[in-house]
Amino acid sequence: MTSSNSDAILCGVENYIHFLLGLIEDQDWIKFEEIVLSNPRTFQLISKSISESEEFNGMTLLHACMRFDPPLTLLDQMIKIYPRALKAEDCLGRTPLHIAAGGGASQWVIQLLTMNYPQACNIQDQDGKTPL
Repeated sequence: MTSSNSDAILCGVENYIHFLLGLIEDQDWIKFEEIVLSNPRTFQLISKSISESEEFNGMTLLHACMRFDPPLTLLDQMIKIYPRALKAEDCLGRTPLHIAAGGGASQWVIQLLTMNYPQACNIQDQDGKTPL
């Protein structure tokens, strides 16, 4: 593969990720679920790509969704497909639980996150703060 081919592929992936982040920001959970969660392998690859990209500062799709209090059924699917996203920390040391708690997520979202990864309750971010 030539350099220009790999650049084009990376550009396509980044555009796709930005499109998905736009769906999250718009809280278009139905379209997000149809596109991303219909193929578990794709969701895993996208989550991994985002978390490894410098542009996205270590966040995952789960981090992004936590900013907008997603539906529990969607959150449950995301956790089942890619459970290690619960342990991921962004560049500030925040887990998805930090984002959810700091962003005013519902008690049900917080509960689902803590039930699936209770250790997150004790993880300190860069400022020494735990999520709860």
